[in-house]
Amino acid sequence: MITFSERFQKPLTLLLNVPNYTGLRIHPGNNAANTDGCILPGKGKTINSITHSQDAFADLFQKLDAASKVEKIFLEITG
Repeated sequence: MITFSERFQKPLTLLLNVPNYTGLRIHPGNNAANTDGCILPGKGKTINSITHSQDAFADLFQKLDAASKVEKIFLEITG
């Protein structure tokens, strides 16, 4: 579901029904300091960070936003 994030002041994907979590979103960020459990997309990685997060987020959000207008979106996170 895409809703307005007060924290980030823009629409972001909100993840629902995540066991033991509320308010999880998908947003740009480069390291652990940028998240409290949210998903940070990236196009690469180093030992302690994600690279090109803004670009990866823009690409992913565009697809999620378009899909959310015509159907429900389900994500499965696997280890």
